[in-house]
Amino acid sequence: EICRSLFSSPSHFLVLTAETAAGKSTMVPLALLPQVSGKILMLEPRRIATVAIADRISALLGEKTGGTVGYRLHLDSKISNHTRIEVITEAILTRRMQSDPDLTGISVVILDEFHERSIHADLALAFLREIMPLRNEKRSNESSQRQNDLFVIVMSATIDTERIATFLSSPVFSVPGRTWPVEIQYATDIALRNDRSVAEKAARAVRAELERETQSGPDTILVFLPGIAEIRECRNALLGILSGQDDLNSDMVEVLILHSSVPFEEQRRVLCEAQNHRRVVLSSAIAETGLTVPGVHVVIDSGLSRTARYDPSTGMSHLVTGYESVFSATQRAGRAGRTGPGRCVRLWAEHDVRLTESPPEILITDLTPLVLECALWGSTAKTGLDWLDSPPSVLWDAAQELLMQLGAIDAENRITGRGRLMASLGVHPRIAAVALAGAPELAARYAGFSENPQEQRRFLRDLERRIWSSRSQSRRPETQLSEAEQYSTNPEPAIPNKPVLALLAGFPDRIARHTGDGIYQFPSGRLASLPPAIRRSTNRYPLWIVAPEADAGEREGRVYAYEEIPEEEAATWLSERVVTKSDISYVDTKNSNTGKIRKTEYRMYGKLVLSERPVEAGAADIARVFCEFVRKEGVRILPWSRTSESFLARARFYYKKTQGIMVDDESLLDTIEDWLVPFLPLDGRLTENLLTDALHYRFDAAAIERLVPIRIHLANGITRPLAYEELIPGEGPVPVLEARVQDLFGCPVTPVVMGEPVLLRLLSPARRPLQITRDLAGFWAHTWADVRKEMQGRYPKHKWPINPLAGN
Repeated sequence: EICRSLFSSPSHFLVLTAETAAGKSTMVPLALLPQVSGKILMLEPRRIATVAIADRISALLGEKTGGTVGYRLHLDSKISNHTRIEVITEAILTRRMQSDPDLTGISVVILDEFHERSIHADLALAFLREIMPLRNEKRSNESSQRQNDLFVIVMSATIDTERIATFLSSPVFSVPGRTWPVEIQYATDIALRNDRSVAEKAARAVRAELERETQSGPDTILVFLPGIAEIRECRNALLGILSGQDDLNSDMVEVLILHSSVPFEEQRRVLCEAQNHRRVVLSSAIAETGLTVPGVHVVIDSGLSRTARYDPSTGMSHLVTGYESVFSATQRAGRAGRTGPGRCVRLWAEHDVRLTESPPEILITDLTPLVLECALWGSTAKTGLDWLDSPPSVLWDAAQELLMQLGAIDAENRITGRGRLMASLGVHPRIAAVALAGAPELAARYAGFSENPQEQRRFLRDLERRIWSSRSQSRRPETQLSEAEQYSTNPEPAIPNKPVLALLAGFPDRIARHTGDGIYQFPSGRLASLPPAIRRSTNRYPLWIVAPEADAGEREGRVYAYEEIPEEEAATWLSERVVTKSDISYVDTKNSNTGKIRKTEYRMYGKLVLSERPVEAGAADIARVFCEFVRKEGVRILPWSRTSESFLARARFYYKKTQGIMVDDESLLDTIEDWLVPFLPLDGRLTENLLTDALHYRFDAAAIERLVPIRIHLANGITRPLAYEELIPGEGPVPVLEARVQDLFGCPVTPVVMGEPVLLRLLSPARRPLQITRDLAGFWAHTWADVRKEMQGRYPKHKWPINPLAGN
């Protein structure tokens, strides 16, 4: 039924979901085998699962691996001329599609355990969406036989089928499967003890399980921990517990580690049946899916997972430990019910909140390898391919910037000849750049392939073989590279006896300078410290290092591995890449007429300041920083005087009356370059008089002086000063006359300025307020008699006429 659904799919895609242990990985390729003429490729996200599945399918056929069914890994493969089912790791499919986009001879591609959503799986899906229409159209023109078409199955036990099926325009086939029952237990008595580490909690939970009465025959306890540090801590704690327990025969308990960092042969031991002893397997998420560990009837789940999140601002990742998703918890529990009834002990509270699924790698990880593959494919923008989840622009742009720095792509984001070489090496572009710089040994050391010396030597030999092969191929005439590209395929010249500088070819952003106490600053500005063990054991720290293995951290990073760079060599390398920048600013300033302008020239690599010196500021520099300063602090920071304050108020009154324009601080700031900069001295110190001159230049000073007086001539011949005050915020200033009431004797009506009645503040002989009015005639007619009566007794020596207009 699965085969019929696949072959009848209009899009040639099928989304297949089935419960854990239903047999997807083993039975589906076998069912397809007799129905297609070409090969079947099945992608697995993990090396150990790739080998295990190939071995299992071969055993079902009664064959040895490498016959009908084989596997292909980096540095390891079992393939023959008779192999028709290839179980491969995801990156190998990428290389295959890059070299043969038509996927010649391939009938079906199976993306297994797709829920893990590695960037290779997402990239493979994007490439396949481009390949299939072209491949199938070409084949349909040649033959109508189904066997010549290409089909793709996307499958997992826990997957968002509806979303993926919509994206692929494909049918969904769900298999309920039959699993053994798994009892779920929440060990809250262990989990809620916050004084213990997760490794100690797990070790105590293992001890409790070992003390339980076991089933007949050897059994295995599978323990999930977030990372290798917790695995090793748990192993030490467990060995200590076993050695002190007489009732537990420690010789009959084998403790194994399953983690990508341990030698591959040690990982494969986990797949063998236990012989007459009980076994504890301490594992990271590597054992969640696609892998059957023999004899597992008990799973102990810490509930934690560790993911690397890439920080594009630092060019580093930082490891984040958090709760595993619901999908992962389901997968982990399912490991206990693959071959019989089992138990899953969860070291957390039952009602803890968890995400449904973990974010795909393409949204959080370093995209440099993916972007290089896209450039090699011919796609220079992230919109060039259809993605199930589009890569974030900030991660994509950071990857392109690094690749340009490494010489892998040009200014138009097209791949260079050097970039093709780097892609062909099958390692991260940073490591490829180090190898091509003439230091394959350093490249192998920091590639993170394995901690096993023998496997590292194999990796190095393979890397050197690939370099030689790629260079030879790039120089063949039939490749028809341009002269520029042929030049760019040559490695950077190796520096005799100075291989550490080759690391900078791949890690130009990981050079760091010591700032004190084992803490280093990187070009990104991020600080990172050396491991505590190194800081405790040394009093000497190198001034310059390159740190290929570093964690960005949340606030401060950590350097895990580094190489010292001699100071002279670091200076030479940096001198060829230094950028000169200048900064100009006000210093020791509280206002703009006492401040001092300082210009400093910096020689920088990223945010690393290599040297600095004071330089003379030019007129343009002064004007720019002055305007920035005033905009930041506001116009009130300018050296205002009574004269300039008064003129601005009069200008605001004038423009409101003539043009209906409200002149405010914001409008002054918007045009500050036009009216203030022409009056700015070369030393940047603006005086009160210069500010007044600038305001006269900014506004129509002649009209304001003529129409908006600062003194008013009253009808009785007396002259008094006028002020312009904003009485109601936002409505602009109005003319205000503050005078003794005797000064207005003989004035019948309110004086006006540009048709605006003056606000009169009438004062007593002691200059105390008597009345505020804009209606002087009304004041004389209705209020004066009462004011006169009161004031005459208080100030008898002053005139208080009955008729103030006549003066008697």
